[in-house]
Amino acid sequence: MNDKDLHAPLDRLRAELKDGKFSDEAARLHAQHLVAEIEQHVAGVGTSAQQREDLTANISNAIRRFEVEHPAFTAYLGEIAAALG
Repeated sequence: MNDKDLHAPLDRLRAELKDGKFSDEAARLHAQHLVAEIEQHVAGVGTSAQQREDLTANISNAIRRFEVEHPAFTAYLGEIAAALG
């Protein structure tokens, strides 16, 4: 997988957020912020090696945070992490 492969899982992340599956406001804001970070990466903003590492770390943390309550969201994050790796 490469950065071009980020578009489909990113679209699915956006859909998860729109579907209102994040009833916890703090979790929803965290997820929105992470999606915005991924969008910036896809747009070519923040593409240095350090920024890519930071994004990958943020995704890993989010996977741990959301894995129980939002398994589909974390599956899509896993696809993105694989593309970044």
